[in-house]
Amino acid sequence: MDQEKIGKFIAQCRKNKNLTQSEFAKQLGVTDKSVSKWENGHCLPDASLYEPLCHLLDISINELFAGQKIADEDYKKCADENLLALLKYQLYNLSDKSISFNEFDHSLHRISEIAVLLNSFKTKDDAINYLVEETHLSLEECTNAYNIYINLYKINK
Repeated sequence: MDQEKIGKFIAQCRKNKNLTQSEFAKQLGVTDKSVSKWENGHCLPDASLYEPLCHLLDISINELFAGQKIADEDYKKCADENLLALLKYQLYNLSDKSISFNEFDHSLHRISEIAVLLNSFKTKDDAINYLVEETHLSLEECTNAYNIYINLYKINK
């Protein structure tokens, strides 16, 4: 999720409704400083505010997370993307945050790619031999890595 884009979208929608930050905040039961933080992309509103915020701005939750109005023909694709982004964001929030969200997201993609690649081999031995050749790690290390990736793949299937 792009917090800056979402923030700009909230600001645009609020202004289209001719509401000041103070008026908007009052209707949501928050401070104008909270609204300012959202609109500047510093944070997202609390999840409990998504529905009333969207109702007040006459937008859908999918449009909120997309940071833009969504055409009917793009709605399903955008909804899927938003759901996936939200799940990644929630998963990242459960982590120790020792890396940035972008690094975390990139790591998730790499893990998924590797798991799919390893699963494409006809046998476990073929996949492990591939890992040994590509990484120059020991057979034991590659076997352990294979088992981890395949178990992750099975969990996600």
